[in-house]
Amino acid sequence: MKSLAHAARISTALGVLALGSAGLTGTAAAASTPFEVCSPLGCAVQSVRGTVEKSGGQTRVVATIADSSPTASLTARFILTGKTTEAWQVIVDDATRQVLLNSAAAPTRLTVSACATGGGIGGCSTKTVPL
Repeated sequence: MKSLAHAARISTALGVLALGSAGLTGTAAAASTPFEVCSPLGCAVQSVRGTVEKSGGQTRVVATIADSSPTASLTARFILTGKTTEAWQVIVDDATRQVLLNSAAAPTRLTVSACATGGGIGGCSTKTVPL
């Protein structure tokens, strides 16, 4: 059985990530780059799908994190790298969550990882998106 601690971490992470939504208002449309990363359990079971946009000095990542594994939770990691590095982690357990990440640090690369954790199952898949 999966730990209830996962639910607490999800709520905390999503509350912090939701604070970035204020950056969406009043911005011009930008070209977006899609990405998809699936855990070793496969895209039908655990996936991180989304887009990354750069516009007006802001970088915005919009992602859907989905987990339907009965035994493992999904840990999604997002790392924006440039002159500085910003990182976020979201844990999803038998649910689908949407997240919005904003950065003004002019990153040049997004690295996204999807990791299956718990239930005796482990492993990660990672994809790097140049910006």
